[in-house]
Amino acid sequence: MPLRMSKIIITDQDPAMTKAISEALPNTFHRYCSWHILNKFSDKPECILHYQQFRECVWDSESRDEFDLRWKRIVEDSGLNEDTWLQSIFNIRSKWVPAYVNHIFSCGMSSSQRAESGHAFFKRYVSKNNSLVDFMVQFNRGLLHQRHLELMADHTDINEKAKTKCPIMMDRQMANIYTRTYFYKFQDQLWESYCNNVELIEENATHCTYKVVHMDDKKKKRNRLIVYDKYADFASCSCHMFESLGIPCSHTLAYLHKIRQLHELPDQYILKRWTRSARSDLVVDNDGVVISVDKSLIGKRSALFQRYSNVIDKVILSDEASQIFCEALDSLIERIKPLLHGAEEVLPSARRSIAFEACINEPDPVKAKGSGKRLKGRKELAREKYKGRRCNGCGKYGQTHDKRNCPMLQKSSSNVEKDAFNGMDNSSSSQDDEFFG
Repeated sequence: MPLRMSKIIITDQDPAMTKAISEALPNTFHRYCSWHILNKFSDKPECILHYQQFRECVWDSESRDEFDLRWKRIVEDSGLNEDTWLQSIFNIRSKWVPAYVNHIFSCGMSSSQRAESGHAFFKRYVSKNNSLVDFMVQFNRGLLHQRHLELMADHTDINEKAKTKCPIMMDRQMANIYTRTYFYKFQDQLWESYCNNVELIEENATHCTYKVVHMDDKKKKRNRLIVYDKYADFASCSCHMFESLGIPCSHTLAYLHKIRQLHELPDQYILKRWTRSARSDLVVDNDGVVISVDKSLIGKRSALFQRYSNVIDKVILSDEASQIFCEALDSLIERIKPLLHGAEEVLPSARRSIAFEACINEPDPVKAKGSGKRLKGRKELAREKYKGRRCNGCGKYGQTHDKRNCPMLQKSSSNVEKDAFNGMDNSSSSQDDEFFG
């Protein structure tokens, strides 16, 4: 396990997993997948008629009190007070309703789709028929593909400059700090902040409360509340976007550049996770030992990488230039080999490696939980065994016709009539020959 436990984990409502997470990860918030819960409405005929109302209650409620009030009103109006399933998901609302869990950082996720997409990705490389060795080879191949995509994204962040469109220094500042993907998400919020009007409604010795009103008539959006803590020097919004996603919302940004008159985003509103320097941090080995790296080496590496990256981008356009570059690089490697002799430093974790011998065999096959096929009912089994209607004319099953309109009988009857007609013609012609003969 890492040195720090995860802040949140999202799963379905499996009881065994719920118990295991509470024991193994006591400081991790266990959130239930919203999609799995709301998807069960389709199995409840009495609830599906009011699904849209319940869905709006879940996603549009801003506070806990608002959610409780709207939920109870819908239940009473629909006459579902005695529905045990609705009561059960209401009792666990603190584990899945956004109004209850948005104060915890979750990267904007509300369902387990990230894990499902990971499963779908690796299913393209591995299968249940792989041996242990094949599984490791294929799994590592999938990891290499992911790392390749990651390197391509890093290359884009380093060599391509994001486009700015807002007339404020904050836009240009964050274009150099955020990764491209999250900069454009931030830019959308910054652009929308110009449509917000911020009004002071209450102030005391410790806090200031502001109301944010959206001024665009084409987009009907609810008003938000900004609470500024004077001692912490931090403004929090009632939408909880920064707490759950890690990016300042348009309401907070409107307060910062309209009320505070700030031209740059303060550090307390910048989550390092979404910055380009997010990976320039402490690295630990499998034993938890910190691998220390000289920061000057990082600077040298970045400078060299930038220089050679620009050269590579140019030479790949010409086969001849690429060949000359490769030959020069091979010659350069041979020249610097004597200079690098003995310069490598052994990492601390490598000094403490323990040699051991182990015999690893193929593991015994086991049945994973939930991997079996579902049980089928008698009606479904009978429907699968049913071959379909049998035509008494042709004797075939699964046909849409019967003996009265069987194509085989119609064909055979037409052949009989044709033969009979031909026989009559032959007999009449022979009689005519005898008569004239």
